[in-house]
Amino acid sequence: MPNALPGIPVSPSLTEDTDLFYLLREFQTAYRYAPTGGSGPIRAHMRVVRERLAKILKAAPPVRPVEPAALPATNHLARAFDNGEREPTEIFARASAKLSPRLRWEYGYDRVPAGLARKYAYADVLGPAGFVDAADLVLGFVLFAPGSVYPSHRHDGITESYLVLSGAVSENDLGVFRPPSMIFNAAGTTHTIRTSSHEPALLAYAWTGTADAIAGHTMKFTRSRKK
Repeated sequence: MPNALPGIPVSPSLTEDTDLFYLLREFQTAYRYAPTGGSGPIRAHMRVVRERLAKILKAAPPVRPVEPAALPATNHLARAFDNGEREPTEIFARASAKLSPRLRWEYGYDRVPAGLARKYAYADVLGPAGFVDAADLVLGFVLFAPGSVYPSHRHDGITESYLVLSGAVSENDLGVFRPPSMIFNAAGTTHTIRTSSHEPALLAYAWTGTADAIAGHTMKFTRSRKK
């Protein structure tokens, strides 16, 4: 670590922040070995995530301080980690739990429906608002309390994937996903997420896109047109 000026703390590098470093290694491993179901687009997205993350890990950039914050949904976080440690995602869940006291949980929306405000939260790990800066890659977590419905939404210009770490979720009522399922949303596709009524769900996520698309992205729900 470089010498600090008196009274001015020096940010640790990524390799010195071992809890964060090993968590990002778990993201890298997951995006190498998670099942693709034979899908070419999913396989290509996973490769992009790995390649961009590998460059960041090799560069060992400084780690930024993030002020931790909790939301009502984080009351279910301990249970989500406990459940994750009984799944094939056990090592990923354990690494996530070690960093969890430092996470800043947010909504990301200017207006959050009252029912969702107690059941949903997300936390960035890497990206423009994460512990490590990245312009074209965002990694983080999404937490859902039991019985959540995450309304229809989309991400223009951003390819998104979720890796289920614990719990069970459905997307667009097309199937049920449990650990270590990978859920893929191509840029601009609309999706709705629902969770089991009895247990929380914890998902790791990755966004890939251009720096402009990620920097200019705004979180908003997709309203259906009235007939």
